[in-house]
Amino acid sequence: MNIQTISIVVPTKGCVNKCPFCVSRMHDSPYENNWNDVQMIKRIHYAVMNNVNTCIITGTGEPFQNPSFLNKLSMLFRRMDSPFPNIEFQTTGVFLSESERDFDNFAYRKEDPPIYKNIKVLQAIGVNTISLSVADIFDDGMNNKIIGIPQGLEFYLYNLIQLLKKNGFNIRLSLNLTMNYEGKSVTDIIERAKYLGADQITFRKLYYLDNDEFSLQSYWVKENSATPDFLGRVDDTIKAVGKALYRLPFGPIVYSIWGMSVVIDDDCMNKTNHEVLKYVILRENGKLYSQWDDVGSLIF
Repeated sequence: MNIQTISIVVPTKGCVNKCPFCVSRMHDSPYENNWNDVQMIKRIHYAVMNNVNTCIITGTGEPFQNPSFLNKLSMLFRRMDSPFPNIEFQTTGVFLSESERDFDNFAYRKEDPPIYKNIKVLQAIGVNTISLSVADIFDDGMNNKIIGIPQGLEFYLYNLIQLLKKNGFNIRLSLNLTMNYEGKSVTDIIERAKYLGADQITFRKLYYLDNDEFSLQSYWVKENSATPDFLGRVDDTIKAVGKALYRLPFGPIVYSIWGMSVVIDDDCMNKTNHEVLKYVILRENGKLYSQWDDVGSLIF
């Protein structure tokens, strides 16, 4: 079986954010939280035996809403001798810059830098890349507002990225293509990502349920996503400005633009390619699936 990645879903009870385009909010989650070392190892081995070398840590909520799971995953990966050379962490960015000072340490001085506890957790897991889901790359206030980040958890994207890069992480900006980008040129967007410190950019077409099942999120996406004309401009600009690097197994070509890798993701739910699995998903119940929204996609 040709599989590109494995997504490991961190169990959470809802999400602190309220993204209006969130796919997870479009349907109920029937997966119960069930950690079992043996079953987790079997499914991770399955991915490794199918030549998967990239693991994506994600969630229907923010992964750091469940630090206990992340700590157990870190210990499991250590026990398995680091099964994935490339590990990515998906988030809107909340919780990453939370810090504390080690006043209990007798050698600690007031002028010493703060300790970023969640960054240390990611380093212990072996995370290489942090994928930041962004709704507005130009306006932090609007980005926080659209995502629905709670008061007290807001952040400045530039400051957060500089902190993460200082700690050795690669940064992918996953740009959710809302209508906010319509008035911008594609080169302006890429230049802004370069200024912020991105190493990689994914232009992500927003997904919605195209059936009779109503959801507020699908309605919002239909009303507020970027137009097909804009998506066409993104595609044309990337091809004109970029240098083609390689084709991903599920179709899109990755381009190099101004020292960053750039790709368009127009099928985030993996609905169109049936020859190659974009990912397998290790859900909260410890079982492996090929689709996010279909329990019938159970692999084992």
